[in-house]
Amino acid sequence: MFTDVADYNRVVMTPESLPYVVDKAIREAYKNNGVSVVVIPNDIGFEEIEDVPFSSAQSTDQKADPQPEATDEEVNHLLEMIKQAKRPVFHVGSGIKDNQDKLQKLSEKLQIPVVITGLAKGKVDDDFAGNMGTSNRAASKAADEVFGSADLVIALGANFPFANLVYRTHDFTFVQIDNDKSKFGRHHYLNYSIWSDSGKFLDKALKLSEQQPESPFYKAAVEDMKDWRAYLDSLMNKNEGEVEYEQVYREINRIAEPDALFAVDVGDNIINSFRFLNMKRGQKMTISALFATMGYGLPGAIAGQFAYPKRQVFNIAGDGAFSMVMQDLLTLNKYNLPVINVITSNQYLSFIKSEQDDLTMNDFGIDLKDAKFKDIAEAMGVHGIEVNKAEDLAAAFDEALATSKAGKPVLIDTNITGKRGIPVEELQLKIEGDHFVEYISDGYQKAHGKRSIEEFFAEYDASELKPFPCYLEKYGVQL
Repeated sequence: MFTDVADYNRVVMTPESLPYVVDKAIREAYKNNGVSVVVIPNDIGFEEIEDVPFSSAQSTDQKADPQPEATDEEVNHLLEMIKQAKRPVFHVGSGIKDNQDKLQKLSEKLQIPVVITGLAKGKVDDDFAGNMGTSNRAASKAADEVFGSADLVIALGANFPFANLVYRTHDFTFVQIDNDKSKFGRHHYLNYSIWSDSGKFLDKALKLSEQQPESPFYKAAVEDMKDWRAYLDSLMNKNEGEVEYEQVYREINRIAEPDALFAVDVGDNIINSFRFLNMKRGQKMTISALFATMGYGLPGAIAGQFAYPKRQVFNIAGDGAFSMVMQDLLTLNKYNLPVINVITSNQYLSFIKSEQDDLTMNDFGIDLKDAKFKDIAEAMGVHGIEVNKAEDLAAAFDEALATSKAGKPVLIDTNITGKRGIPVEELQLKIEGDHFVEYISDGYQKAHGKRSIEEFFAEYDASELKPFPCYLEKYGVQL
């Protein structure tokens, strides 16, 4: 039953083999940076074995694994492909590691915008002008538009499990750079691959490349993203009336420390954290990226607080996801874990509701009962706070911060509206003649009725946004 999630999965067959199997499991976990599972049958627990030290760990193990390195020929070939392209894009995953400075420098040098995967959130500076953010559904408008118009995609350390949703929108040339050859061609037909560590590739690309003149496509992408960020800021800066999720993220950003950890649960908070959480280099985020396991936030925060006891830890969850694991507030209380739990309550499984709204079907199984999470938290020995008005958010988060700094866990139940964020994945691009045209997907219009792109923007309080072809036309991008 653990095969799908474990890199090492063994049943102990004899009592004598138990120390070896456990030792091997630890080695495999570190080797694969993944999960090892050891199943111990009940009867083995009653068997007595010789008590002797058993460990293969040695001080000589503590060295970096050798990494593959791109050759000059390979990098020069890619640079030539980039010269031939008109609309190249980097698609960057968590394999970028701590090489964001090199990536950002190369992005500016070659005039190539960067689209990131969700696991690369925080790996590329949020305020870097060339960072378009994430793509697909939990996405920025600019990322989906830039990716949807690219004629060359360069995947760097990216193993994107939802590639079929963005890699199949149109034809493009595909290059993949990775230190794991088994990932080549996993999500798209390869036109060219480079087996290399990301940092070593970036070093060589910076060395062998020349500064490129200003690119119309890069300038169009940067301005598109700048306007998108301005739109997000306008949503966060509302201070009166009902609580909306954007203001909640504004307060999280305000009190978050430079090395904070964020455990983000599955649901709309994935979309909203990618859009509104302003991550800094010293911060970390954990999400259930592949399996989308609801209820991930609180156990993730518990693990984060145990691993980094002196750092600030947030659990960000919707009411649906949190209600699945809220009993672990007792764990926070028992071990005095000063986690800041931020719950966005709107009595819906909003992520699923949006999917159902976009289909010609009736809502089913998505409504929730209102739970008084403040009272539940208090009953479990965790300080609880409830917020119903936007103007009360700042004081509530100040109180939560003070509680956490005092070494105690805290929960803020923010009763937000059911407002849906703009579904940028419904924006589609196609070529007509010598230019791009942007429109709303047929599926969305079938479910919601015919509408222009301007009407679509207005529906989500986004009238200031412009279709991507406006930027392409402004900077004279040639097809």
